[in-house]
Amino acid sequence: MLTYIITFFAVFATDILYVYFLKAVQNDQSVNASFWSVLVTLTGTITVISYTEDHWAVIPALLGAAVGTYAGMALRRRQHIE
Repeated sequence: MLTYIITFFAVFATDILYVYFLKAVQNDQSVNASFWSVLVTLTGTITVISYTEDHWAVIPALLGAAVGTYAGMALRRRQHIE
């Protein structure tokens, strides 16, 4: 069960971080994009290790991707408004 929770939150975090990475790339901010890229790779690595060891962990990974992308976009939208 712990593997599924870790996988969900790793992908959730990866997708939020990826939103920030893409925004930095769009704004041509090389240093910021590099920083976000490192974090995306780190959390992505945790995910791959999780579902490589247990193929059922793909299900929480998919759920984490959907929720993480939604949350990342909501955070960016909120920051853009303020």
